[in-house]
Amino acid sequence: MKKIFIPLTLLALIGLSACDLEMPSLVNSQRPGATGGTYRSTTVNTSQRLPARKLAQSESLPLAKKQGGRFNVDTAMVLGVITQESAFNVNAVSHAGAQGLMQIMPGTVDYINQKGVVRISDPFNAEQNSAAGTWYLRHLYDQLEGVSSSQRWRFALGSYNGGIGRVSTAIKKVQTATGKARSEVSWGDIASYMPKETQNYVPSVISHTAYYRTQMANR
Repeated sequence: MKKIFIPLTLLALIGLSACDLEMPSLVNSQRPGATGGTYRSTTVNTSQRLPARKLAQSESLPLAKKQGGRFNVDTAMVLGVITQESAFNVNAVSHAGAQGLMQIMPGTVDYINQKGVVRISDPFNAEQNSAAGTWYLRHLYDQLEGVSSSQRWRFALGSYNGGIGRVSTAIKKVQTATGKARSEVSWGDIASYMPKETQNYVPSVISHTAYYRTQMANR
């Protein structure tokens, strides 16, 4: 399909505890959201601020398992993304207008509704938002053919936060500079070409993911 690259933004609310498995202490709760992107929506309402509502323990883990299983994404990674994006606040809204659990921009909602297998009419509906965000993360992963299998999820997370256009451009720059094949390029190779927020975002989500894997394994 024709590529339309849409960076997503994130919000982690100050003082908001994350979730049923206990949130890792390493989440940065004050990082600003990203800006930019080429796919725009005219429906964004950045002034909308709803009261915080944290997902209950009975909701968050089953929801992550459901959407992760549906789109073949590790449950722990779904939880990791949600932790970093919204700290499990269903009503989170970033200054740039990203909404809900997985902080999806309105333009990205439009794209998902047009191209995806899920439909999102209410970005503050936990079921819809988690389905859309998890589908989109997998969609980005699927577009990253030819990269190292050990690095592919890092590239997908970098694309989720910073845009797949930036990730693809960075990979090409590294290839040109080093002579490496696409399959030899690592996230560490391209990180310096990405926005500072994305440089921090990827290892943070990977750390959250490892944390949740351990917690779930110990249950």
